[in-house]
Amino acid sequence: MESFRHTKNNELFNSSARFAQISKLRSALALPKIDTGIYADHSEQFIDSPTIGIEIEMTWAQAFPTLAEQWKGLKFQDSPLDRTLPENQEFDKLDQELQSKLTEVKKVIPRVGIDGYWEFSFHPSKHIGVTIAEAQTLYDASILHEGLNYATQMTIAGINNDRDAFAFLCALELSGGSSPERIESAATSLKGTWARKGKGGLLKRRPEELMGMDTEAYELRTLITTSSDQLTSLLLTAHQLAVMHQQDPDAWKEFRTHIESRVKAHGLDLTVWGHPRQNQGVWSKYGQLLSK
Repeated sequence: MESFRHTKNNELFNSSARFAQISKLRSALALPKIDTGIYADHSEQFIDSPTIGIEIEMTWAQAFPTLAEQWKGLKFQDSPLDRTLPENQEFDKLDQELQSKLTEVKKVIPRVGIDGYWEFSFHPSKHIGVTIAEAQTLYDASILHEGLNYATQMTIAGINNDRDAFAFLCALELSGGSSPERIESAATSLKGTWARKGKGGLLKRRPEELMGMDTEAYELRTLITTSSDQLTSLLLTAHQLAVMHQQDPDAWKEFRTHIESRVKAHGLDLTVWGHPRQNQGVWSKYGQLLSK
């Protein structure tokens, strides 16, 4: 068998190669095999579908939930605790175990940035089943934990204007892809969380930032992952909307009007709302809409 190595750039849009990598990752993590056919079902419908990629941020407390209570109030970047102190031996042990897993995970799901403890930057794919299977593997390996809210960004290729991007993001948020807490966090966080770049939770990506043949895309920054099932639902919804946007413009325009009408019906206008710190009221009102 070929040794387990990093996914190559020329394999990113080859679903068979990506599923093979997932199988090797699961073997390296001592996880049972999965029936990739479950994720590859109806694969013909995914051919030439819009590219989707996600990033999931994991904080220190989320990486080590058994230690989260004693870390309340601590602010840290590189390491929360002095590993040499006897009382921190549990952290050191858990950290080494997790780092061992993440060394293997990086071969399939790269790490980018230094936000929190770890940031998983899933390779983009035109087959949403690949991303679903990769995320399921993180949960199966007890790297991600059910019930915790992980900050998530999603990049959708093929969107070329703010209006469509706002409708797309709003639809995902309203379908269970975000929460009032996530929306309102940008008003109080020192970093500004999702609002530290872009506007209104959106960031238009430049062609040179994209992989494959895509030349236009938007990053949707206000999303969350709360469980394997919730993320699967979010990804399937994103895929369905992206296909509609690409293949059926009339249906997309009708759907966009529906989303915009729903927002307006709750007293929110369709202009850019500005930064949450300067215009906290409207973002709080939108957060309340997500709780309904």
